[in-house]
Amino acid sequence: MRRKEAPRGPTLLDFMAGGRRGGEAGAEGAAKPEGARERDVAEELYAYIKSRGRAGKDDVMQWAKARGVSAAELMRAIESLTSRRRLRRRLDDEGNLVYEALA
Repeated sequence: MRRKEAPRGPTLLDFMAGGRRGGEAGAEGAAKPEGARERDVAEELYAYIKSRGRAGKDDVMQWAKARGVSAAELMRAIESLTSRRRLRRRLDDEGNLVYEALA
């Protein structure tokens, strides 16, 4: 005879997702698909860097943190902008990473 399995509690993935269950969707996840969120972050980042001309890595990280953008979303946005040749990564005279807006 087989034993009946007891209902399982939350999994490790539930814990890592901030306590949300798999069936529950966050407010921002329901509002926009992931591709649209990435595009918005990329465009906002481009506008920020373009307004300054160039921005250091630390400035960009502070900008992202203030807007609640995760590091992964930020890196995807940077990769997207560099692949579309709208952003360039360079090292300044002191060896710090700097992003420059193009076009």
